Amino acid sequence: MSCSIPWGYLEPINNIYPRKILTKSTYTIGRHLHECDIVLDSPELRQHEYFIHLSSKHFIIECINNGRSIIFHDISRNGCYIDGELVHQSKISFQNSEHIISLALIENRAYKFIRLSGLFNVINLDERYLKANLLGSGSFANVYKAISSVTQTHRAVKIINKDHCEKQIGPGFSKYLYREVSIHGSVDHPCILRRFEVFHEKTNLFVEMEYAGGGSLYDRIHKTYIMTDDECKFIFYQIACALAYLHRLKIVHRDIKPANVLLMTNEKETIAKLSDFGVAKYVYASSRYLNTT
Repeated sequence: MSCSIPWGYLEPINNIYPRKILTKSTYTIGRHLHECDIVLDSPELRQHEYFIHLSSKHFIIECINNGRSIIFHDISRNGCYIDGELVHQSKISFQNSEHIISLALIENRAYKFIRLSGLFNVINLDERYLKANLLGSGSFANVYKAISSVTQTHRAVKIINKDHCEKQIGPGFSKYLYREVSIHGSVDHPCILRRFEVFHEKTNLFVEMEYAGGGSLYDRIHKTYIMTDDECKFIFYQIACALAYLHRLKIVHRDIKPANVLLMTNEKETIAKLSDFGVAKYVYASSRYLNTT
């Protein structure tokens, strides 16, 4: 059975493996040309040392309960590793939004499985990106990870609900929304999260942005480890550079906090970027907003 809405994406970690957007309820993956939905038998793969370890039918992945459950079933002679754990001749349920699939050997990292979240229902976005997991949510906006199935580029797409905005802010909400996207789109600095395109729909505003794979500084402070003085100084320096740039443009951010500082990777030494221009303003010499940021 096939449907128009994709539920998963097999993103190759090693480019000798084919990529696949998953729309059917069940896929069989392996070397067999006629009995597999995704065939692991390209000329590049045949020349690789990993090829001899692959089975004619290596694993099955299926979507059940209307997309609520993803089941992985190893049917190979040598097994699979899911996030480093051996799965051999057995089934497991995928619990997370992303999983690493290694075939036969733990070092043969073949795929990243990414659970998808339907469609954006915006032609310009759905033609280019797959809608992946929810990254964060606020009182009137959700941010989703988006993946290009062609280039594997990752983006973040902020979906702002206009009706919720009107309830929270009032009839003049559009002025605040357009000010946010306008200011964000006008700046260009290596320590400010890039804003790309904006799509206006009847009920939602879609903002395409740079994806920060390391999450927020808030998450790192509260959920990972105790940061060293040097790590803190490096992040502080980068945000200070971003603020100095904004102030030269007569822009005040007005919402500096760890949740609005995004980290590009999970490495300890990483690029930090200032985000969320929801309350940013242009100011002038007579403005009282020059007194604080």
